[in-house]
Amino acid sequence: MFGLAGLLGLLMASVSIDFSNSTPSKDSEDNDDDNIIEGAGDSDTLAGTDGPDSIFAYMGDDVAYGGMGNDQIDGGDGDDLLDGAEDDDWLLGGDGNDELLGDLGDDYLDGGAGDDTLTGHAGDDMIVGGDGGDVAIGGPGADTLQGDDGDDSLMGGDDDDVLTGGNGTDVLNGNSGNDTLIGINSDDGALSDDAARDYLNGGTGDDLLVLGSDDYATGGDGSDVFTLGDWISEGGPALIVDFDSTQDALVVLYDDAAHPDPELWFEEVNEDPDTIMLMLDGLPLVEITGAADLDPTQVSLVAESTLAQAMGVAA
Repeated sequence: MFGLAGLLGLLMASVSIDFSNSTPSKDSEDNDDDNIIEGAGDSDTLAGTDGPDSIFAYMGDDVAYGGMGNDQIDGGDGDDLLDGAEDDDWLLGGDGNDELLGDLGDDYLDGGAGDDTLTGHAGDDMIVGGDGGDVAIGGPGADTLQGDDGDDSLMGGDDDDVLTGGNGTDVLNGNSGNDTLIGINSDDGALSDDAARDYLNGGTGDDLLVLGSDDYATGGDGSDVFTLGDWISEGGPALIVDFDSTQDALVVLYDDAAHPDPELWFEEVNEDPDTIMLMLDGLPLVEITGAADLDPTQVSLVAESTLAQAMGVAA
């Protein structure tokens, strides 16, 4: 099970991920040793070489295959199919409903605007859906997935993955491994929530689930940590449906200024002793089923300033 130090470490790593990435230019110094391949602005089929390639498809519904080498592929506008193939590739879908395949290697996939499907396959991949309703699949390897705006579906793989839904009603499935699933937003270390319902399923392994307003959470097998905070004041309480008081844990982050002397307590829901509501100074945070044996002393209270200091961010 996560200790408090481990929890803080995971939160620090998760909220400090930088998903920004600049679009490559065919005149960039990074491309000096690359083969530059350009489309005609129509619906092109482009193939790279056995070395590092920079492929610019431009407009149209394009198909681009990187081949061997560390490739950069920019699909541009249109509904594109981009396949990085072997090695460590960089794929940008651009505007349109795109399909991006990382295949082998540690790849970076960014769908851009549109309803995209992004699959990392083998390797430690970073996958960003962009605007739109996206499907992101990590595959084998320790992957980092972010949905951004829109109603997204994120699926980890066999290893320890980090999934962040972003804005919208998102579905996060960790699958195997000790995964981190985040149903809230974090900008410059500030934690917030858009109040849309997310569905978080940790799967097998010891997972960390960070819940926002009205989120529906299933830890799955393993010793899981459910993290909540007073950002839930922006919407209704979250719901945990498979809490096991013998192995799972609860952590509550709170604003020191808003709660100088925080107090936690439980209230029964509909006079059912197996279903309780966790309250923070009168604020309903989460409804928990199967928690008849849970005691408030089993809940860890952590001030947001503690997390901020650990991250080196001003509280």
